[in-house]
Amino acid sequence: MVITRLQGGMGNQMFQYAAGRALAIKNNTSLGLDLEYLLDRTPRKGFTFRNYDLDLFSIEAEIVQQANIPFLYRGFGSGKVALLLNKLRDKILPAPGKEKGFSFDPSVLNLGSDMYLYGYWQSYKYFESITETIRKDFTPRLSLPQNVQELKKEIESKNSVCIHVRRGDYVGNSVHEVVGRSYYDTALTMLKERTPIEHVYVFSDDIQWCKDALSFAYPTTFVGPEFAGERAIGHFELMRACTHFIIPNSSFSWWAAWLGTSLSKAVIAPKQWFKDATIDTTDLVPPQWIRI
Repeated sequence: MVITRLQGGMGNQMFQYAAGRALAIKNNTSLGLDLEYLLDRTPRKGFTFRNYDLDLFSIEAEIVQQANIPFLYRGFGSGKVALLLNKLRDKILPAPGKEKGFSFDPSVLNLGSDMYLYGYWQSYKYFESITETIRKDFTPRLSLPQNVQELKKEIESKNSVCIHVRRGDYVGNSVHEVVGRSYYDTALTMLKERTPIEHVYVFSDDIQWCKDALSFAYPTTFVGPEFAGERAIGHFELMRACTHFIIPNSSFSWWAAWLGTSLSKAVIAPKQWFKDATIDTTDLVPPQWIRI
């Protein structure tokens, strides 16, 4: 069995699942999910707690209990002492499946069938060989609410543009920073040169801020919380239904754009994904996406 450690929000979990799924399929074995680190609620400074979100999708994996995880990778439980022990163990005894850096590492796909993966794996290259499988796995497990289905039909009937604005814990964040208004203006101008823009749909974890701070020279719908659905699956499905995408440095909207099925799809993403501009994000996005 290939086991992947989950951490972070929905988008991060999707990357971790996809990398593990690719390795499992290559080795004709099953995929297990380790939720221990994801669901640990030990207080940590500047840390945002997340829930398990992959159950929103039609994934093929099983949740693995700690007793069934090899001791070398098993969590020590919750609490500050456990966090310290986990950190020390990972540093002193790094396993083959530990992510070595942000860039794509092709050796990961040759690790074998009995492997524990822990990292973020934020590159399409880890799972591009099983693209259609991942698309199938990331379809909603349950039917969407009626209002979401109706808005989805409207979005699909237009040459629509998804604009995602990530704020929330990005405001004052030490790793990421909020993408500014000028980015969206520049991106829309570039997109207009490629295709007529019929309607803009704005999605955000702070939609009121968007209504107060943003305006565009196109028909615009600010998609509110009434369309969010369970753990934002409604917003996610509405985003991926759009024709084109202008995304910030967010794995949530990365996946919505990647899963978008429009044959004429254009995706615009920021060149600088992290505050630390020295981090190489070349392998993060497909080559046909536009980065500004």
